[in-house]
Amino acid sequence: MKIKYNWGFGIVVSFILFALAVFAMVYISVSTTVDLVTDDYYEKELKYQQHIELVKSTTALEQNIGIDVTASNIILKFPNLGAVGSYSGTIYFFRPSDKHGDFQTRVKIDSAYSQIFSTGTMMQGLWRAKIFWTVGQKEYYSELPVIIQ
Repeated sequence: MKIKYNWGFGIVVSFILFALAVFAMVYISVSTTVDLVTDDYYEKELKYQQHIELVKSTTALEQNIGIDVTASNIILKFPNLGAVGSYSGTIYFFRPSDKHGDFQTRVKIDSAYSQIFSTGTMMQGLWRAKIFWTVGQKEYYSELPVIIQ
C-alpha cells in the first residue's frame, strides 16, 4: 500500500505538529516555578506612602548606612544618631532570584555603630539588604545591594 501525499495530508500533518507544539509550550509554562519577590505585595502597595516618608527621612540624613563586603563578612555601618541602645529594627536579606535563602535578623549594633554578618551560609550572587531601623522615635529605611562572590 502506497501513501499518497497531497494538500490534505500536508494540512493534517501541519495541524498535528502545531497542536504538539502548543501542548509542549503549555507543559513548559505550567511546570516553570515563578517566585514573587514577596507574597503580600498588594498590602505593601497600599502602605507605599508610608514607605516614601521613611525614604525621605533617611535621605535627609547627612550620613546614611554604609556597607563593606569582604570575602567572609558583610559589615553594615550605621550613622551616629544617638546612643547605641536606642537603635532597633530589622534587617531583611533577600535574593531576587531565589527566595529560599532569604533571612531576617534584628538590628544589634556594637559600640562602633556597626553590625557584622557572616557570608558563609549565603549563596553567591546578588542580595538586597532592606533595613528598617529606628533611633528613639524616628524611623528610617535603607535598601542596599550586596554582591557575594
